Parts: sequence; C-alpha cells; structure tokens
Amino acid sequence: MLYRYTKSQLRIPTDLYGIYEGESCFLTGGSPSLKDENLVQLNKPGINVMAMNNTASIVPCTMWIGCDKPPCYSARIIKNPRIMKFGVISRRDYEVFGKKWKHFPNTYFMATNDKYFTVSNFLNMHRDYVWWKNTFYIAIQLLYRLGFKRIYLAGCQFKIDKDKQYAYDTKLEDGMIQWNQKTYNYCVTVMKQLKPCFEKHNLEIVSVTPESPLNDTYRYITLDEAVEETLEDFPEEYDTKNCKHSSEMKEQEEKQHAVCI
Repeated sequence: MLYRYTKSQLRIPTDLYGIYEGESCFLTGGSPSLKDENLVQLNKPGINVMAMNNTASIVPCTMWIGCDKPPCYSARIIKNPRIMKFGVISRRDYEVFGKKWKHFPNTYFMATNDKYFTVSNFLNMHRDYVWWKNTFYIAIQLLYRLGFKRIYLAGCQFKIDKDKQYAYDTKLEDGMIQWNQKTYNYCVTVMKQLKPCFEKHNLEIVSVTPESPLNDTYRYITLDEAVEETLEDFPEEYDTKNCKHSSEMKEQEEKQHAVCI
C-alpha cells in the first residue's frame, strides 16, 4: 500500500498494485558508466524507466525513487509533476523547496521496516517495504508490486572511487566514498543470494551494466539490446489513419444488434 497527501492533511491510501502487469522497466543507478550509454533511447514510447536518487538528473524517467531526506535530491526532480515519485513515509513532513515534501505533485509514500524480510521472503506482500539501508532494494520490491516482470539494471556497477563517483555532478569526501563502496559490496552479495527468490516469483533481473559484478549471476545484455527487446512488440508508429471513426463503430453495433434480434 502507498499513500498520498492533500493540502487539507488528508492521507489517502493508494493501491497501485499490478498497474504495470507483465511490463519491463529499466532501473537506473548512478554509476559513471551510465554516461557512456545512449540514454536518449530510454525516452521512447513503450519504455518504462525508474531512476534512483539524482540519476533522474541525467536519465529520462517515468518514475523516481529516493529514500533519503529530500534535500539530498535536486529540486528539479522533486518539483517535476511529470514524474511519478516515491519516498519513505517518515520523510513526508520534511520542509523543502518552500513546502512539505508530501504536498509536491505526483508523489507517493511507503512505510518501511528492517524486520520481517529475508532473502527468501523478500517479495512477499506486506504492508511495509524492506529497508536494508539501500534504496536499491526498495526499488526492486516496488517495481515487482507495480506488476513489472522484468527489470533491467542500468548504471548499476556497484563501484565508486575518488575520481569516478557518479554519472552526475557530485563531490564526496573519502569517508563517504568508503561507506558507499562498503554498501555496494554488501548489495552485490545480497543480490546474488536473492536470485532464487526472484526465480520463484517469476521476476527476471537482467544486467545492462558493463563490468557489473552481477553479470556472472544474472543475464547480461547491452542497453541497446534491452531497448530492442522491450520494444519488440510495441507499435513503431502512431497509426491514426487506420483508427475507426465513432460513427463507423456505431453502424457496426447497430448491424450486430439487428442480427441478434
């Protein structure tokens, strides 16, 4: 269950379960390797993209998730009404960019918990979402609940160093870099342990990140190949000239009704 808020302080439970049933989504992290990809193609109709954290500053996305406090993110992301945004419910009343986070448009919040979840029940339905100190885990769990059956991991190299930190502009001190790398290492270990759980729930994880440590555990293809795979059955053109006029539809209905009589 997700929640949104009105200016009258009303909390509205919102059930988005399965709204993307059977679809594929690109989950984008901020690895520097992302700058070498042709990201424009992710803006094509038929492509779903969820960006994590400030990756939305360089990746055209339809959805965004950030589990830290809103000042950690660009105002251009938080304020963008075109992006469906997801945050942690405990941050909802944080004052940022002139108002509370919960009052920005197209923004939904989730409850989190660091209990209950293990690598075996990671995708089990629960009121809360798993919080293992990393947005990445919640993003996968959220995409699964939204109905996606295939997740492409782009910009997920799980590596950071002083000279190559992120694909977007940032500057972290040595201690922050070391903390991030430790988190990434643990994330890789857990992701390898989670593979049987994903298979059990028919959720396919595909790496489209070159030199990712997950490439020896999960299927790996290029970003270009993933886009082609996703759009295989999607219409290439807006074939409006072949769309029926409403009067034609009415005439067909009248003929069918006459036959039934």
